[in-house]
Amino acid sequence: MYMKKALLTSLILLALNAQAESVFRRSNGAEPKSIDPQLASENAGSNVIYDTFEGLVSNTANGELIPGVAEKWEISDDGKTYTFHLRENAKWSNDTPVTAGDFVYAWRRAVNPATGGEYAFILYPVKNAEAIASGTEKNIEALGIKAIDAHTVQVELNNPTPYFLDLTAHYITYPIPQKIVEQYGDKWTQPGNIVSNGAYKLTKWKAQSDIVVEKSPTYWNKDQVSIDKVIYYPTESTATAFARYRAGEVDYVESLTSEDLETARKQFADQLHIDPYLGIYWIGFNTGKPPLKDNVKLREALSIAIDRQTIIDKITKAGQIPAYGLVPPATKNSAPYQPEYAKLDRKAQIERAKALYAEAGYSKEKPLKISLTYNTSEAHKKIMVAIAAMWKQVLGVETELVNQEWKVMLSNFTQGNIEAYRYGWIGDYNDPYTFLEVFQKGSAMNYSKFSSDAYDAKLKEASATQDLAARAKLLQEAEKMVVDDYAFAPL
Repeated sequence: MYMKKALLTSLILLALNAQAESVFRRSNGAEPKSIDPQLASENAGSNVIYDTFEGLVSNTANGELIPGVAEKWEISDDGKTYTFHLRENAKWSNDTPVTAGDFVYAWRRAVNPATGGEYAFILYPVKNAEAIASGTEKNIEALGIKAIDAHTVQVELNNPTPYFLDLTAHYITYPIPQKIVEQYGDKWTQPGNIVSNGAYKLTKWKAQSDIVVEKSPTYWNKDQVSIDKVIYYPTESTATAFARYRAGEVDYVESLTSEDLETARKQFADQLHIDPYLGIYWIGFNTGKPPLKDNVKLREALSIAIDRQTIIDKITKAGQIPAYGLVPPATKNSAPYQPEYAKLDRKAQIERAKALYAEAGYSKEKPLKISLTYNTSEAHKKIMVAIAAMWKQVLGVETELVNQEWKVMLSNFTQGNIEAYRYGWIGDYNDPYTFLEVFQKGSAMNYSKFSSDAYDAKLKEASATQDLAARAKLLQEAEKMVVDDYAFAPL
């Protein structure tokens, strides 16, 4: 989801060509794992979902909330009950009305353990959502959402949640057509089967070739949809994506290598957009698997040995900000934490890293041997090569770089086979919780296997705190726990 302020930088090349039929051709990264709103977990799938489905509220290009299927809503005085009023002209692509029951069905499906949705935690502020997702509450109907009538949805929260409306813009909350899902099962999102309620409808999906969506004639706001067709091309290689852009084969690429960025600045300056967004890039450490298990000093040494500013100056070159904590500094209602080593100069950092490495039981004569896994991308590869070189130079670590396709990497995450790995997180909403909840026990994205009852309790305490300043302090204390455990190395 796009956010206005951030830590990372989005590199976009955009060229719109005048055609009789307006067609927007975009590079879309990896082949989508899924375009099911309750099952998708990566950008390639969510890009298609955001174009073909619509939730209660939507986001503008600047990350501001605007009405979606819900034309208005009320919030109770205690901040725990939200009542959404749906547009009567909101329709599915098969010309049937979108109803409150469609949202109730989707939300129950999202938290149902049988669904296996990785983003179920997005709905945890809703009454009984976490209990249902964990299996302690067996009654799916106990979820705090109900249809008052065909066009009124009421949601009950555990506690007042300042960012709850932002959550309703996330795709896991989007409605789905129950009859279609039950009729086609796991094939309901295929062309010819799928029914959606957004600005576009899916007309083609050829794996490893292209996905095509076309303007939906039943969308309530169709008169404001100016592009007739969108084509998504799965292109994991950023260099290949840029080559296709230069050849006029695509109109949009979202990421560039440092070399291609320099070329774009010279040849496509009027088409290049460098925008900040709310996110963080990190190296994850699998704390459930040796050699990183039960060795905080080793993980800390590896983190400190990385020269973040050099990576920015020599490799990424797009004005990124070095990260030492988990919550980006521009996040609303936050008090980001930074560890002590962030305040040291580079010489002192290196000395500390070497000392910790020795205390952890390693030396240049007895080096750590570790694998560092990253998903296919020239940009990722250059950063991983640099990190491996820094670990070698500062500590003597012998690093095996492992390149995997994204789907393979996800499978290995699930199996716990990976030692150190490249990862990152783009905020699903503008609040510290979107980053901190990744490391909760039970989070499907907690690939570091970080586990702390105190951390989880601190997040729960923050969730029940209405005073924003007090809440920010509690979240900072939680952030300190995971940062100081070095379950990951922020970059």
